Amino acid sequence: MKFKVANVNCNNCVSLIKNSLESTFGAIEIDLEAKILSVNLQEKDKENFEKELSELGFELLEQL
Repeated sequence: MKFKVANVNCNNCVSLIKNSLESTFGAIEIDLEAKILSVNLQEKDKENFEKELSELGFELLEQL
């Protein structure tokens, strides 16, 4: 799944997301310039992923 994300502004943001969520959700790729996050999620895990990402201070704007 690919998502447009808000508040991802630097490599520290990318590292925080990857370090916090990859152990639960698997590999996460983030295009910092385009602010696009890619992760191999099952539909059933999407809500939990969005919640945990929000707790880190980031927001999924839309699914691409």
